[in-house]
This record gives sequence, C-alpha cells and structure tokens, in this order.
Amino acid sequence: MESSQDLFKELENAEKLFSDGSIKNGQKIIKNVISKTKSLPSTPNKLRHKINSLISKSRYFDEISSFATNPKRFELISEITKIIDSSSTNLKKRAHKINKIQAKWQLLDTSGRPATKKQWLEFNSLTNEAWEPCKEYFDEIKEIKINNANKRENIIYQTKVFVEKHKKKWPEYKELVVFIRKISSEWQKYAPVLDEDYRNLKSEYSNVKKPIIDELRKYENINKQKKQELIKKVLEINDADNEMCINKFIKLKDQWKNIDSAGKKEDKTLWDEFNKKADRFFTEKKNIEAKEIKILLRLNEDLINSKKTVPEIQKELNNLKNLDNTKEFKLLNVNIQKELEKEKLIKRNNKIKSYENIFNILMKTCDISVAPKIIQPSLELSKKNSKSNSNELLYSCLRLEMMSGIKTNKKDQHLIDRIQLELLESKFNKSKKIIPNDMDMILIHFIENFSSKDYESLDMNIWPRISKCIEVLV
Repeated sequence: MESSQDLFKELENAEKLFSDGSIKNGQKIIKNVISKTKSLPSTPNKLRHKINSLISKSRYFDEISSFATNPKRFELISEITKIIDSSSTNLKKRAHKINKIQAKWQLLDTSGRPATKKQWLEFNSLTNEAWEPCKEYFDEIKEIKINNANKRENIIYQTKVFVEKHKKKWPEYKELVVFIRKISSEWQKYAPVLDEDYRNLKSEYSNVKKPIIDELRKYENINKQKKQELIKKVLEINDADNEMCINKFIKLKDQWKNIDSAGKKEDKTLWDEFNKKADRFFTEKKNIEAKEIKILLRLNEDLINSKKTVPEIQKELNNLKNLDNTKEFKLLNVNIQKELEKEKLIKRNNKIKSYENIFNILMKTCDISVAPKIIQPSLELSKKNSKSNSNELLYSCLRLEMMSGIKTNKKDQHLIDRIQLELLESKFNKSKKIIPNDMDMILIHFIENFSSKDYESLDMNIWPRISKCIEVLV
C-alpha cells in the first residue's frame, strides 16, 4: 500500500502535467490518488489540502475547455437542426452531412472536455431524428463507421507493436514525434465510429500511446535543461568588446537550434527568455550604430564642403564598424566615388595641359618647368636644333594617330605603309630597333627632330593633330 508521501509526490506530478498543458493526464492522476486515499487509515491535512487545490485547478481547466468547445457544439446542434428542417430529396447527401457532423462532435470530445449529459442527449436525439429519412442509407454509413473502428483498432495494434519494440531502448526524440504525429493524423482520419465503440477505442488509444507520451516528456525535460543552461551562458557573456559578445551569443544560438523541443509551450517561453537576456548586446550595438551614423553624416558634410580630403575621410571610416548596409554609408560612398572621379578628371586635364604646353615651350613662349618631367631633358636639348626634320615630325604624328585610333590623312599613306611594315618587322625580328608604342617616347622623337627656327616655314600644322591624340591617349 502506498503511503501519504507517495500520494503527495503523485499529486506533484499531476501539477507538473497541468503546467506542461497535459490536463487530461493530470486529471487521471488526481482521480487515482483520490481512490487510493480511501484505503489510508486517515488522510493528513497537507495531503487533503493538496487534493482540494488540484481539484479546483482541474475544474478550472474543465471550465476553460467547455468555454472553448461549447460554442462549436452549439454550432453542430444548429447544423443538425437545419438538416431536419430542410426538405432535401438527396438522402445520400443528407446522410453524409449527418455523418460528418457526428465526426466533428467526436473530435471535440477527443480534443477537449467531453460534452455534458444534457448536450449529448440533445445532440443524440436530433441526430436520430435527422437520420429518419435516411434509413435506406443507414447501413452504408454504419459500415463506414465499423470500418473506421477497425482502422482505429489497427492503429492501436501498431502503437502496441511500436511500444513493445522500443520500450527497452527508445528511439531519438524526433522519431517519436514523427510516429505520434502519424498515428494522430491517421486516428482523426478514421472518424466517426459507432457510439458504442467510441469511448472504448478512445480509452484504449490513450492508454496504449501513454508510454510514448511519457518518454517524449522525459526528452523534453532534458531539452529544457539544456536550453536553460544556454540561457545561463548568455548571462555569463561579459566581454569589453560588444561585437565579441554578439558573436558569442550567435554561437549559442546555433547550439540552441540543434536542441530538440522542450514542449510547445515551454519552447516559446524559453526562446523568449534566451533572446531577452541578449537584448543588452543589441541595445548597445544600436547605440553605437546611432553614434557612428552621426559621424557618417558629419563626414559626408565635410566632404561636400571640401573641409576634408578623401584619404582623410577614408581614414576615419576605418574606425567605424558594421555600417556597410546603412543608407548613410552608401550615400557617403557614392559621394566619395564622385569626388575621386572629379579628382581623376582634374589630374587628367592637368596632365593633358602639361603635354599641350610642349609646343609653346618649343616655340619659346612658355617655361620648360610646366612640361612633364620625362619630357624636360629632350626639350632642353631641342634648343640646340638648327633645323627641323619634317619627315620625322610627320612620322611622329602618324604614329600617335595610329595609337589613338584617329583617322590619318590619305596623302600620308606611303608613310603609313612604311610604319606598318616597320612595326610588323620588329614583331618578328627583335634585333630591329624602332620607337616603341609609347606616347612619351614618340613625343621625345618629335622634339628631337623639331627646331623653332624653321618650323613655321614648313607650314605643316602638325601640332593640332598631335594635341588631339594626346587628349585620347592620356
């Protein structure tokens, strides 16, 4: 015989089942304990108070269940009443409608608190009345119900086989969940059954799957403990670098995903608590980001107003983190690119201008210092030239036009042919030395063959053509 302490422990288990949402299993334990107390010499006050407390909770859950299912039962009674009042001549369709309503009624009894005696008598009376015109189809429906009962008996048998096979060593949590979901789906599929079969099948089904449900609860308790451990680990994260804190939390999150369910209700509560403990990291991150966005806005303003150069802006950007996807960063990056393009264009124009100065220097109207440095030595030497070599000047011009893709004059075709042959020969004969396809080298050749003393008298007007080439090549 069990002692009052044993019974008290059973009541604590019932209370836990209530907390986990397993109301019916908890109610069964309470009924069992009440039955066992009758064999005790006397019932201790502590045990009696515990029983009364749990009976009150049980009634409360019954009231909640009734509150949820009663409106649906009234809807089903209303649907049966409509069938009675209808004058449909399609009796087969009528019979199947009644059959579906009965199935829904039975499912309500399975998922919630069973109907009261008064509700059941009213529904049963109306169902019988609705069936009257369908007597010729009654046998067909009865056969369906009997077949459903056979299918449910088979489900009970399969569950028994599963339990016997695995009770010494249960499969992993997911396999048990898959099995329970499968048989539950099959069970609901084969409804309704005859009223005289319904309660027995329901009781047998509940009993046969209990070991599996109990094992799932054990797994869920273990999973709950694992998740609670991870919650503790979140609290232990306390690095000076907030980004490191977030990375550690993300790793814990990955571990969380690999832990199975702790029960539908517990999972949500634990998940919310787990994330709440990490809110401090993300709040700090948001505060840091808000400060850094202000810096981005200031940098953007400084760039637009030319208060800072691009390198200075980029140096400050290196100290900012995780802002790549913000609209402020993207805007600043666009403006940096615009500024770089602008600087590039200024450099190009200055370079073109420095090359275009070559002619003015050769004509002694400009100082040699404004020319590109690589050109300056040849400009200095050209001052000694007493005569220009018109052929080499034209040669230089044509080489530049060919390099830049600018159309050459037809009258110069003989020289163009010579240049092309020269280039081809140098390609296959490395010992043959020619001026390489380099703008500076060709311009130096031009300068070496130029003399300001006779250039104007040559009437060649070559420099404007060279100037166009420079604009393309620089």
